[in-house]
Amino acid sequence: MNKLTNIIVFATTILFTIGCANNPIRSYKSDSDEILTKVQQNKANQPVESANFGSTRNPDILFYMEYGTYLRMLSNYQLSDLQLAKAQKVVDDWVFSWKNTTGGNITSTTTQMLINDNVTDYEPKGYEKTMLATYRALNHLGNNNWDYARIEVRKMYQTEEAIASYNQALYLKQQADAKQRQTNAQEDKLYTTILQKYNFADINSPEVLALKNSYQNAFSHYLAGFVFEALGEPSLSRPGYLKSGQLSPLNKLPQQSIDSIDKGKKVRPGYSDVLIIQEVGHAPQIQSEQIHIPFVTGSGNNSCLTNINLFFPRLVNDKDNTDNVTYAIDNSPQDQELFTNFDLMAARNMHDNMPHIIARNIAAAIRNIAASSASCSAGGSMSGVLNLTAVVSGLLLDRADERTWVLLPSKIYLN
Repeated sequence: MNKLTNIIVFATTILFTIGCANNPIRSYKSDSDEILTKVQQNKANQPVESANFGSTRNPDILFYMEYGTYLRMLSNYQLSDLQLAKAQKVVDDWVFSWKNTTGGNITSTTTQMLINDNVTDYEPKGYEKTMLATYRALNHLGNNNWDYARIEVRKMYQTEEAIASYNQALYLKQQADAKQRQTNAQEDKLYTTILQKYNFADINSPEVLALKNSYQNAFSHYLAGFVFEALGEPSLSRPGYLKSGQLSPLNKLPQQSIDSIDKGKKVRPGYSDVLIIQEVGHAPQIQSEQIHIPFVTGSGNNSCLTNINLFFPRLVNDKDNTDNVTYAIDNSPQDQELFTNFDLMAARNMHDNMPHIIARNIAAAIRNIAASSASCSAGGSMSGVLNLTAVVSGLLLDRADERTWVLLPSKIYLN
């Protein structure tokens, strides 16, 4: 196969994938904008169908998570759980492949590296996987089914164990890839260029780096402790409160709950412990940004000027819903504690995923350089046309994955 044929096949591949369900040039940011607008415009007492939620999208795991959350906002816990259960089935399969093993799949597909991440099915981020089980537990509590909530709490723990195994295997692979990259002069030069051009400030802040990881959150573990305590299982409840306190050491509530268990305190007859959960705003959206770097390929009369398109995900935080609602009970103002900040967790996830993001940029840059070099080598009047095709193809394909569970809250407060 000659170089001209390579370019034609590459262009055909682009056209074919654009027609697929996982469209590589589709912007999920526009979809999440539409979702947030629909949620903003509809009231809880209106029929679910009035939102026409997701009518333009193909059902996938992200759709089930978003739609299930929307139904939960309408207090329709039963239908919400039906949607979230469809997403949970996909996560369960993933968890099974990583539970107590490193036998799961961590390698990127050839198509994914050649085109972009959007051609693959969405894999929820670590904190999204654990919150999926947490929301299902909350749905069961909304239907007063504490035994089912207990099952989901245990599933959350299993999910965390699988993520820990996955992260360890991923770290070892990244170390091996880094050693291999250092032996390739072109890849190493591109790596240095990317580090110079990308602004890491948002994902390297002290608050982000203070998080222990990007998948465990204090709210989910406190809820686990609360469920076990309500079911009369203090030996299981205490570890939940303890982990919650470790993940959010400034909060007083976990230690108060631990002290209550250790002292064997009982709720007075006719009274009950009430956990008040307040969710504020929505989780950060992701917007793809590009940086164009001029690059000359070929030499002499056959030289061509092309662009290396560096593409990065940028977090777009909710700016409109930033404050929690203050309230009083029996004329007594209530203190609320911030347990989970998904703005920070999304940033930590992006920080931890940066090796893959950089690898995708390097693969795309090499692809674009090769396509441009091939067009230059063709020479003649076709050279400019083929080079333009290569540049335009790169501009279309070189975009970060914008998919994310945007209907998660920005922050969760407890009392």
